[in-house]
Amino acid sequence: MPNKFPGEKMRKLILISGCFVFFVTSYVFAAESVNDAPEVQLTEVQTEAREYRDQGLKLQEIGDLDGAMKLYQKATVLDPAYQVVYNDLGIIYEAKGMPDRAEESYLKCIKIDPNYLSAYSNLAIFYENERKLGKAAYCWKKRMDLGDPGDPWTLKARQRFEDIRLALSPRPAADSQERDVVGLMKDVSNEKYILRHDDKAFARNKLRQARFSYGTEDYATAIREALDAQYLDPDNKDIEEFIQKTQNRALTQ
Repeated sequence: MPNKFPGEKMRKLILISGCFVFFVTSYVFAAESVNDAPEVQLTEVQTEAREYRDQGLKLQEIGDLDGAMKLYQKATVLDPAYQVVYNDLGIIYEAKGMPDRAEESYLKCIKIDPNYLSAYSNLAIFYENERKLGKAAYCWKKRMDLGDPGDPWTLKARQRFEDIRLALSPRPAADSQERDVVGLMKDVSNEKYILRHDDKAFARNKLRQARFSYGTEDYATAIREALDAQYLDPDNKDIEEFIQKTQNRALTQ
């Protein structure tokens, strides 16, 4: 299992006749974000969430993915706006062969913090492995545009973006691909949490899913689904009460 690195490491790339395949995987752990806000005093609950995350990293380093996942999920229960831990969960879900949840987690991280560089790198690599090269190119371009020009990972992002454009040629790369993926954060399939036209109806559906997860005692999933519902319908008191009830139940486990 990968260790926690101070910078970013990339999956090893093998070029075969102009195509690329990833074999050895490593991930971007660093909590890097441009335009970071000044440090603020953490609440007791937020501090506890960070402690869970630190414990999860230690378990992940020794290969205990299930233990790490549970601790990361507890961290999201305590602090749903803690973007770093969603990046961590994306890595875990990928490693456990849960691509839908991995994608959701990376997108959630970026939704909370659109300047979180590590999530763009991980999501770009995820999409390359899924052979969704248009979306991968979009994420690499975001990583390239947001990063420091002198950062080695910015240079890697630029190279990957150019490699994908070349691999997709002779299709009109720049304009058509950008149009294809510009709605990435608004049009994820399979009823993910991103905004849709009928937000309130979609929120009700997410709340039903959350209640089902609650009934199976999967409180981390229930809270995640309820938070997605709340994002779509922030004035819904039923959702707010459900989140509070589920958080209280989860913390007693």
